[in-house]
Parts: sequence; C-alpha cells; structure tokens
Amino acid sequence: MKHALTWVRKVYLDHAATTPILPAVRKELAKIAAKAFGNAASLHSRGRQARGIVDQARRSVADLLGCHPERILFVSGGTEANNAVVKGVFLQAGGKGHIITSSIEHESVLGACRQVERLGARVTRLSAERDGRVRPDHVKAALRPDTILISVMHANNETGAIQPVNAIGAIARDAGVPLHVDAVQSAGKIPIHVDEIGCEFLTLSAHKINGPKGVGALFWRGGAAWQPLVYGGDQEQGMRAGTEAVHQIAAFGLACCLATQRMDTEYKRLAALRERLLKQLRVMVPDLVIHEAEPDEQLPGTLNLAFPGHQGIHLLAGLDCHGVAVSIGSACTADRIEPSHVLLGMGVSEREALSSIRVSMGTTTNWSDLAHFLRVLPNVLRGLPQGLAFLDPQHLTEARLQSADSFMVDMRFAYERLLSGPIKGSAPWSPIHIDRHFKAIRYQLLRRSRGSRVSLSHRRRMPG
Repeated sequence: MKHALTWVRKVYLDHAATTPILPAVRKELAKIAAKAFGNAASLHSRGRQARGIVDQARRSVADLLGCHPERILFVSGGTEANNAVVKGVFLQAGGKGHIITSSIEHESVLGACRQVERLGARVTRLSAERDGRVRPDHVKAALRPDTILISVMHANNETGAIQPVNAIGAIARDAGVPLHVDAVQSAGKIPIHVDEIGCEFLTLSAHKINGPKGVGALFWRGGAAWQPLVYGGDQEQGMRAGTEAVHQIAAFGLACCLATQRMDTEYKRLAALRERLLKQLRVMVPDLVIHEAEPDEQLPGTLNLAFPGHQGIHLLAGLDCHGVAVSIGSACTADRIEPSHVLLGMGVSEREALSSIRVSMGTTTNWSDLAHFLRVLPNVLRGLPQGLAFLDPQHLTEARLQSADSFMVDMRFAYERLLSGPIKGSAPWSPIHIDRHFKAIRYQLLRRSRGSRVSLSHRRRMPG
C-alpha cells in the first residue's frame, strides 16, 4: 500500500536535552572557524588572534556567573566538567574520602561517583522530597570528618526544580568542605552568582543555552586543590590539556552574552506559557500529575507530567508520530523500561514514573507550538490499537522476529537502517502519521491469526 507524503508540523519541546543554535551564534561559529583558525597557544599573529578570541569568550562566561575571567576553565561540556571535579578532588585527597551528593543528580555526576566509589571513596546519596528538592538539613546531617566534596545540582534536568544551593553553600563553608554545583540546566535561565552560592566549583554547557555542542566551562574558585582529568599540555592554567576549540569557545561566549541579555524577559515569557499550557492540560487530563516545586523554586520552561494509565514511552512515540518531540527520563534496557532515577529519588512510585514525560521549552518555543501539542495529545492519549506496542530495536528477540503472530514496522530513519541493517520481515514505514497505516496493519493481522501482536520498532529518545 502506497501513501503520498504528508507534511507534518515539527514542534520541538525537548530544550532541556539540547537547544537549537541561535542564528547569530551559528554565524559566529562559522566566521571564527574560517578566519581565526590559529592555535591559541602559538606566539605568532594568528595564534595571538585566537588567544584574544578565547579570552573575550572567557570574559563573557564570567559575566554570566559573576566571577573573574581567570576563574573560568574551558572544557568539552558539562559531563567532562562534572567528572573532572568529582575525580579530581578524590585523587587530590589521596584516593579516599567521603562525598555527599543526591540521588537526582545528572548521570555524569552519579557515574563519576560510582567510579570513585569502586576505587575506595564513600558516597552518600541523598533523596529529594516530592517537590524534587534536596533539603539542606539532610546535607548537614550527612557530613562526616572525612567528607571531601558536596555535589548538588542547581536545577534538575527532568523536573526543573531549583535546589537550595545557597543554603547548602553556607553549610559547606561552615564545614570547610568544597561545594560543586552542576548548573548546566540553570545557566542562562535564572541568575547565577557564584559568590552568593559560595561554591568552589560550578559547571555549565554551551548547548543548553543555544550554543554549540562540544564546549562547556568549569568555574573554579581556586581555594580547593584538585588533579586535572586531562593531562598533556599547559592550556587552561594547566588544569585541562588540549588545544582550545577557538570557534566553539567564541560561539559559547556569544551564547552567554545573549542569554544574559534575554534572561529576565525570557523567564517571564516561559512562565506565562507554562501557566497557560498547564491550565488547558488540567482540563484535558483531570488526573494529570505534575512533578514540580513551588513557582519561585521552579524553572518555568521544564514540565514533568505523569499521565496515569499510560506509558511514557508510548506517549513519546505517539507524539513523535505527530511531529512533536518530548522526552522521558526512563532508561530503555534490553529487558524492560527502567523508571527515571530522578523521580524514584523523589519518592515517586515506579508506575507513576513510567507514565511520565518531560516537556521542555526554550527560546524558540511559542504558543503556536504548544497549541499544536495540545491538538495532537488527545489522539495519542486515546491509546494504541489493541495488540500494538512500541519497542526499541534491542527488544526484538529472535522469538519475536520469527513469530508468525507479529507484524513489525521499522520506524527508524533510512540512514539508521543503512548503518545497522534492516529488520527482517518488517515494513520500512515512516513514523510520521503512522496511524494512517492502521487499517493495513489490521488487515495483515486478520490474514494471519486472531490476537496477533504488532511491534513497532522505534528509536529511543532520551534527555541530556
């Protein structure tokens, strides 16, 4: 059966995962790559030109954080910066000591903590309350004489809950323990003043504020020693070896400038969009559950929504078929869908966590985008035809592939099929408006056997 291609509106509501590069930033990136390609460590004029561009970008990042430029170190992104702090402090402490973090941190912090734990560290992971926030008194109670680091994020990537980092910073200062703050999700969205927080380290990433991927920054106050993660050169004050990516750093600096300029107006704009969207969602889905903090403790652009009786992965896939990009915090494994560690860390039940999706807005989001989301959502919530399920390709066991009771649709993009090969016996259909194929699917199933099951192989979408 052949179908004419149908134009589908594309709505991007996954800004917490990554953001589109703004036109001005993209232009800056291309300009510097073409005209200022020198090595910033070289002494000739091309090198000095590159050094000046890097230094200017360093000032722009420092302005966003309210610190001196020399306290900014450029790295490849938030993941590297977080690993550098956790591992660097641990190594400086002689490969021992106690670290306090939370169970709702980004995987780059949790993964680094697991690694140093295997090497001899002791790690305390604090739970959050149902509002998604860690309590400062829990941090204080977890302190030990051998505590070498406290690592608590500024705003959570799945719920948008803003953590009480100022209060935690005061506790850390009184105890003489360095505080690391992962500000990847909050930078450029709410004001950050490192002196008010009192943190020793703070990390951020360019691609979360409409800059390019592959570049980020680490604020280091200079009071606590740590060992570099990357050796082999004296770049970045000898704390991060490697030739600076001048074009990416320049684009990052401009992205910081633009974020600083729009922060107040953008916050108000997103807060208004959030309120309007939630008002209509509550009418449409009376039993909707919103995982959020109080308004003044919440990023307005991030909404974590639970739809009782539904699977988050099915909602993601269904919305994707209508051109709407959202995300889930759940992890897709070979055997099952694992619920979000963030929601579980807040005390949310596994069932509720698996029914959740994240809708995250950004600079390019407007009400027209949200109106389209609201238009297609009822179709998705009505559910899938009986016997139909969305699966990740890794779930396609040999038994499923060979079963006469399955009709499989390969919804991957053409390049994905070229890279990993087609799925034997599947129909290579586009995910766009997959519902137009339902009659054909039912016909095929009736030809085979009653009660057959349809498997739609769908690429997994995850938050960053």
